Amino acid sequence: MIWLSKTWEWLKKNWKYVATFGIPVLLSFIAGLLRSNRSLEKKVELTQDLRKVDIDANELESKLKEEALKLRDDSIENASRVHDAMIQEIKDDMQKRFEEIDTAEKATAAIKDKIK
Repeated sequence: MIWLSKTWEWLKKNWKYVATFGIPVLLSFIAGLLRSNRSLEKKVELTQDLRKVDIDANELESKLKEEALKLRDDSIENASRVHDAMIQEIKDDMQKRFEEIDTAEKATAAIKDKIK
């Protein structure tokens, strides 16, 4: 307990030095804590924003994927329809030519036209 009384006596004499150096150190410490708390709050906000961006990006990706798949299916279906129509047209044209060629002379003339 002697050191406590000696410390108290020293503080009575030198309170100006303690106030001069102690108060700024204490204020700096408090300001550091406040800045640290603000920094942590910003970090939490940033993390939440990043999660939201990830969710939005995933939703956009799935939406674009669905649209691309639908467009691909539509394109394939359209190409298939055009292909079937062209094949049918070719078959009809061939059948028409076969029906037109009913004599040997017409057949010979058709062969000569194809060879030229």
